[in-house]
Amino acid sequence: MWTTLASGTTAPGYPNLLKRKRLPGWRGFLFLGLLALIPGAGSAQKSKPMNSIQWSVGGTLPPDPAGKPAIGLAGPVTGVHNGVLLVAGGANFPEGMPWDGGKKAYPKDGFVFRREASGNLSLRTRFQLSQAVAYPAVCSAPKGVVAAGGENETGLLASVFLFSWEEDKGNVAITPLPNLPQPLTGAAAVVHGSTVYLAGGQSPAGTSDACYALDLDRPAAGWVVLPPLPQPASHAVLAVQSNGEHPCLYFIGGRKANEDGISDIHSSVYCFDLKAKTWSERSPLPFPLSAGTGTAYGASFILLFSGDKGEVFSESERLIAAINQETDTVRQTQLKAQRKALLEAHPGFSKEVLLYNTVTDAWTAKGTLPFDGQVTTSAVKWEDEVYIPSGEIRAGVRTPEIRRGKVDSPKFFSWLDYGVLIVYLLLMVGIGVWASSRQVSTNDYFKGGQRIPGWAAGLSIYSTQLSAITFMSIPAKTYATNWNYFFLQMTIILIIPIIARYFIPFFRRLDITSAYEYLEKRFDYAIRAIASLLFVFLQVGRLSIVLLLPSLALTLVTGVDVMLCILLMGLITIFYTMKGGIEAVIWTDVTQAIILLGGALVCVALMLFQIGQSPAEIWATLHQNQKLDIFDFRLTIKEPTLWVVLIGGIAINVISYGADQTVVQRYLTTKNEAAARKSLKLGAWMALPSALIFFSIGTLLYLFFRQFPEKANFSLQSQDAIFPWYIVSNLPPGVIGLLIAAIFAAAMSTLSSSMNSITTALTTDFYRKFNPHKTELAYLRLARWITLGVGIIGTGFALIMSQSGISSLWDQFNTILGLFTGGLGGLFVLGIFTRKANATGALAGILVSGVVQYFVKNFTDINLLMYAFTGLVSCVVFGYAFSLLFAGGKKQTDGLTIYSQPV
Repeated sequence: MWTTLASGTTAPGYPNLLKRKRLPGWRGFLFLGLLALIPGAGSAQKSKPMNSIQWSVGGTLPPDPAGKPAIGLAGPVTGVHNGVLLVAGGANFPEGMPWDGGKKAYPKDGFVFRREASGNLSLRTRFQLSQAVAYPAVCSAPKGVVAAGGENETGLLASVFLFSWEEDKGNVAITPLPNLPQPLTGAAAVVHGSTVYLAGGQSPAGTSDACYALDLDRPAAGWVVLPPLPQPASHAVLAVQSNGEHPCLYFIGGRKANEDGISDIHSSVYCFDLKAKTWSERSPLPFPLSAGTGTAYGASFILLFSGDKGEVFSESERLIAAINQETDTVRQTQLKAQRKALLEAHPGFSKEVLLYNTVTDAWTAKGTLPFDGQVTTSAVKWEDEVYIPSGEIRAGVRTPEIRRGKVDSPKFFSWLDYGVLIVYLLLMVGIGVWASSRQVSTNDYFKGGQRIPGWAAGLSIYSTQLSAITFMSIPAKTYATNWNYFFLQMTIILIIPIIARYFIPFFRRLDITSAYEYLEKRFDYAIRAIASLLFVFLQVGRLSIVLLLPSLALTLVTGVDVMLCILLMGLITIFYTMKGGIEAVIWTDVTQAIILLGGALVCVALMLFQIGQSPAEIWATLHQNQKLDIFDFRLTIKEPTLWVVLIGGIAINVISYGADQTVVQRYLTTKNEAAARKSLKLGAWMALPSALIFFSIGTLLYLFFRQFPEKANFSLQSQDAIFPWYIVSNLPPGVIGLLIAAIFAAAMSTLSSSMNSITTALTTDFYRKFNPHKTELAYLRLARWITLGVGIIGTGFALIMSQSGISSLWDQFNTILGLFTGGLGGLFVLGIFTRKANATGALAGILVSGVVQYFVKNFTDINLLMYAFTGLVSCVVFGYAFSLLFAGGKKQTDGLTIYSQPV
């Protein structure tokens, strides 16, 4: 699919909608109603600017030692390693143009450039190649720059080298790697992880369709032969990028030399799925292109900066063929003169910048280069900037310049949006102040005095389970893939009878405050303490992530400082949770649920109008691209098939709704058991309309960015930011503030629930257990201090991770804790549904479950949705087996299992 935004065309937005002569049927009435409610929606507004690339000369190849200016290189070794840019080898014509008898030279000079604070380059040092090489396949890997194949004055090469910058020694180490299976020049290479992939090229036998892989961690294994290209090609662009699900190789354009001497210039694009190991054809380039420069950028984009469309190249080849076939020397001279005039008048190569979205499979123009297009070189991505070193700018002519491109990502957040956000935050503070006047005991603070209406508790359960990460990730996942995960949300409804019939009665009739009190009554205090501590650590780990990830996404698209986002959400949530306890948490959850769903519904309605397609057109596009696939009946547990989604989803929700204090605590806030069941049913059934809304948003995002590819922000580093980006770039002021407030609401709802539940667990399961004679006022005062401490810890770690990048350590912490999540749910299943389970077996069960989860995670490739199932089942199975093995004394379990539960 190819789209271009013509000069003067207004991008999709409200001015266009209002200029339409008619709005179709029911959508027209709905839209007019929305206009009345949305600030600024009906007023004319300028089209918002999208990404742009600011180009400059970042550096220049230095003169030779004798002071002679550099003339540039075609086909050099280029890449970044250890903080420097390497440029070496290549080919040029120092003695004149080839049609004037100039001989191609293959210099062995190499240059090391360091990047200054300004982004410009300065020469660090020089080095010499042991072997001249030009037109190799090159890529930048963590261990160095790989150069494979190429050519020199001796012919085509199969040799492969790794160029590594050694900062401490101030020199470039050149390490031989295993040779290619065949000599190749003009091939393309890219690295993914530790593996180098190489495709295409020109071999002694002709244009190649070969595709190879080399693992740099195990180079002795040599090059692995992969399925060949669908068609042979050399001088193509190869990039690795996600297709929304898996990393893929994208082989773009190129050319194929034919027996008659005339090459075919390709516009084809092929995708190699690195997981499935298969090639597929994608939308072609808008025009044939070879010898181009390009790079993957952002979460799902590929940028092409130049290339040869082939008009002059093909005509030159035709003239060469005619010269070789001509026997009349006069005519040969004429044809040579004609070719010389053609090449000397070469207009230069393409200056068009093209953007490809790997998710929507759409190409679009992103402007033109302000300088001559550079081909037979590489576009090197260095952090968030792109450098194009040297290269050919016309036939036989090289440039010594290294071009630097800096991507600008616009930010949209007006004072009106700030105003809407501030009103929302003040509302949360107000609810906290109101609820604080009703907190006189821990029963009020932890259970809301059991005066919370069932419907409010239900909305709170729904709001708690829908974090800001979910708010963004469900639309992002559906945008990138399809509806396969839809039934994951529906499994919440499937577990209603189980939780309502078998779990809630125990929590209500035992008159407990912490869910883990049940485990002490059923097993012993050690099991209660272990389960409670696991919950506390899991929630503390969750706090920082729930704060950090949406803050990073919001910063990227709004320009609001990430630390300000974290502080606003963290401090205000701490305030109303600390002051008002669970009652403030629940009523803010109710408000947040309304904002969440209201904002999402506004988005659905507005996207339908902006897309402006008929239902038939929408259906055809979605059906053709398999975006509505919902059932996957394959018998595998490695992919999110229907069976995996159902089994994993049921296990996940048994754990969430039956063993998670943040949800169980809601059951305890209502006036009776019937109201608790009502809250569960409402919270669970809310999943159906919610799932329909958020999955629809993802599908509409796909339609929108497929129809308007120029509206995409190719600098987004996370797919999860696609929905916030749509909000800030395509909606009017005021509406942006409302929907960003919805993301704040989703995050703050989860935060407040975690803070209050952690406080409940620590106070009830530990402090009160060992200090039973304190006054209610003392317990209440302690609970507020714990809430403050937990909030500060979570907010503090989020701030630290946002600035220091230690999130990988935090991820490891959460990964270790996550090994026991399934086992936590398994303890409740073991206690409620078995007679013979005992404390020894329960302890063994959760420990063995953690070991099982470790092996499942590290030594199998089952889908991650199955982790909850394997953790829960392994805890129950091993817990029951060890209980039988270590029977010991029998504990009284009347009223603690389903077999002795009062009716």
